[in-house]
Formats: sequence, structure tokens, C-alpha cells
Amino acid sequence: MRNFIIVLLGVLVSSTDSFGAVNRYMVFFKDKENSTFSIDKPEEFLSERALTRRNNQNISMTSNDLPVSPSYLDQLADLPEVNVFFATKWLNGVLVETDEGNLDEIKLLPFVNEVKYVAPNHVLTGSGNRRHSKKEYMMMSDTNDAESQSQNAFIGVDIMHNSGYRGEGMLIAVFDSGFDDIDNSSFFSHLFTGDKILGTRDFIRNSRQVFQYDQHGSKVLSCISAFKEGVYTGTAPQADLVLCVTEDVGTEYRIEEYNWLFAAEYADSLGVDVINSSVGYFEFDDERMDYSYDRMDGNTAIITVAADLAASKGILVVASNGNEGNNSWKYLNAPADADSILAVGSVTYDKIKSGFSSYGPSSDDRIKPELSALGSNVKVAFREQIGSANGTSFSSPLLAGLAAGFWQAFPQLTNMEVIQYLKMSASQAHRPDTLQGYGIPNFTLAFNKAKLNEGGIEEKLVVFPNPVTHKKIIISMPIHRPSREMRQSDLPI
Repeated sequence: MRNFIIVLLGVLVSSTDSFGAVNRYMVFFKDKENSTFSIDKPEEFLSERALTRRNNQNISMTSNDLPVSPSYLDQLADLPEVNVFFATKWLNGVLVETDEGNLDEIKLLPFVNEVKYVAPNHVLTGSGNRRHSKKEYMMMSDTNDAESQSQNAFIGVDIMHNSGYRGEGMLIAVFDSGFDDIDNSSFFSHLFTGDKILGTRDFIRNSRQVFQYDQHGSKVLSCISAFKEGVYTGTAPQADLVLCVTEDVGTEYRIEEYNWLFAAEYADSLGVDVINSSVGYFEFDDERMDYSYDRMDGNTAIITVAADLAASKGILVVASNGNEGNNSWKYLNAPADADSILAVGSVTYDKIKSGFSSYGPSSDDRIKPELSALGSNVKVAFREQIGSANGTSFSSPLLAGLAAGFWQAFPQLTNMEVIQYLKMSASQAHRPDTLQGYGIPNFTLAFNKAKLNEGGIEEKLVVFPNPVTHKKIIISMPIHRPSREMRQSDLPI
């Protein structure tokens, strides 16, 4: 195992002794020379599951898969009062904490290409204390499973579950602000008794303690993973999980985009299939970091670049489109502008765009969001209660669970093919707009389209679900177009 775990997590930590006021910086390197790793031996820095995902989708190893040069990290760490933390192989750099006065010495290193300020203060020292966000309000109520089943049925997840697809064998990563108290909640106890949490990382303070900080991630996770018989069912309650804290609810700096990048590389190395991201950025505490709408172009924001890089490795990235619809900004947030992911908007039970749901398109005029799901009056579980919450933060995980179950049914598909089938199944597939995108997806329609394409659409007649698990069945028959020799009178009425 040697250095495998260190490289796998992309983390090298030097002394964290306090030495005065420090800031956080990204140091980018010119190359990956003197590396001890080779793309011909990827098993030395990627898990077997990560390699299998690439192989299944015919994705080749590239130079950005190689870890950064250990020699460069060591030389940085040897500098006085420079603490080295998370490395990014995709962008070839590393996060450091140091005093501004040390930057000139760092820049003089022959292998350093650029240094960027990303956040103030010295915070990467441990797990931190529990703290709760006051940003979100949720009405608590008594309920039963009928309410969570209604939001599942809204996108066909009820049929997905009845057909035996509840996320088994799929690995979903959730990036959020914390997963407070899920280790003490009966809604999530099956995750612990079933050993379904395969990895945890807090990228804000550099620890593995994620069951703290904030309720937002707990509620988001409930949409996917919560399960309590007769009380609540998430969309993919049997999926395995990787839980990452990337969003610091107390501040808003560019560092959070890099936290997302570190988390995505960690998830990739573990072989994650689906990432749910219910965070988004355009405005920061330091206005010099702000993005204008014209930068929502799929190529500019660091988190957007990271999302597309994750997609290039075969991961299906599902991201909330944003809650700015009623605000002056109005438009989507990064990483929803990425071109190889599913950005998810919010609708009501009446299938009308929620007022708060951010508008598309991306600034380069691509359809955004791609899909929509219920985001108004979503039932979420927290501690021992169930309540209602609003936001694309919740439409995104509902859809992520649907995507995981659908992909479970068709493991031979690529991430891009999964996106295409879900778009083809959606309510506005033939008339997408900037409010709901391609519309509300439906598992049954996506399943039928994918099933008909197995072995040739002309030969398939599908009875679904099979075996029949409830009173309703759907029969899909191939459509044969009449030959040109047929007369109109020969066509069936």
C-alpha cells in the first residue's frame, strides 16, 4: 500500500503549527517531471473500481490522471512556514497555507508556474466544532411514506424500485456543507449497518469527520439514501456512498470550488459512478472573485472545469441549477453551466417551474437546465423528523438517485448515454426551453427506450415491469414505418 493511500486521497500534510496570519493559495506546477508514476501502471494510483469504470466506457488514461510530482510537493513542504495540503492531479497543483510574505520564495521555485490566492485564514488544522447553518428554513411535520413515494413517483422511481432497482452496486458521491447527525438518525441507520458509506472527507478542515457542521447535506442525502419502512424512502436507498464536505457555510471564497475539485478527484479514485452537487457559485465574499453571467460559459469557473473533467472520467455529474430565479442574478450557477453534466431545475407538483429555480441558458446559449424534478415542497428527513424543503438542492438528488437506478438497470451504458436517455424520456424532449430544459424525466420511458435499443429496436417488444410487481403493466412495441409502396388506404385507422 506504501504511498497508495496518500496519493489516492491527493493529500500531503506537513506541520500545522500556527505561525501567525496565513492565507490559502493554490500553487500550480509547470509539468509532472520526476514523477514515480506512469499511465501504464494506473493501478498504483487508482482503485480497481475506478479502472473498471474507465474500461467499461473505453476511456483512456491521460497525463492529467497522473498524480503531481511527489518531488515538487516535498520541496514545497520543506520551505519554512509553508503547509502543504490537497493536491490536484487534473490541474497539476496543490493547496498550501502560508503567509503572504513567503509567496516570492514559492514563485522562485523552478517548477512553479503560478500562485493564486483562494481564501483568507488558517483553517486546515483538524475536524473543527459542530456548527449549524441558519440559512435554511424547513417546516417539520408528521408524515408517512405516501409523501416521499409521491415525489418518487413524479419521476417514475416507484416503478424503478418495484422493478428491483434501488441503487444496489452503484456508488454515489454527495458533495455538500456537512451531514450533521446522520450517524444518529434511524433514517440512515441502514447505511451504517450495511457498510454503505465507503469514504468520507472534510476538505474544509482536512479530516474524515463529516457527520457535523450543517443540516443541508443531511437533507440532500435523505432524498437519495434515507429509508425507514413505511415512513420514508429515498430514490436510491441501497446505493453505496462517498460523502464529502466542500462547502463552508460560514464564508464564500474561491477555495470552495477547489474543495469540489479535490473531492471530485477523490471520488474518481474510488470509482464513484454518480456525483450529486447541491452547491453553486457566482458571488463571493471577496468581490474580486465574482463571476459575471458571461462567465457561465462552461469553460471558466474552476468548479465547472472540474465537473467536466469528472465527466471525462466516466462519472455522471448531477448538479442543482441554482435558486436565483427570483433574484437580480436570475441565471444558473457554476457548475451547472458545464457542458457534460446534468443541471437540474425545480418544478412544482403542477409541473410548473418553481419561481426560485434559476433560468438558463448558459451564457454561450446552451439549454440549461437539462432536466427538472420536484424542488418545491420536497419531503426530506433530518434526525428523527420529516419536513418540507424548497430548492434545486433537492430536485438534484432526487434525479441523481433516478440516474443511479437507471444506470444500474443498464450498466453497459456510458455516462453520456445515461444523460441522453433521461433527456429523451423527459416531458419536453422535443421542445426544450430555458425554464425546465428537456423537462421532467420518467424512468419507464427511459427504460423502454434503452431496452428497445438492446440488440436492435426492430426486434423488440417489451413488457414492463417484468416480473409484474403491481397492477399496472406497460407494453412497448416497435414502430414500423410503412414502405413507400403503401397507399394511404392501406394504413390502419
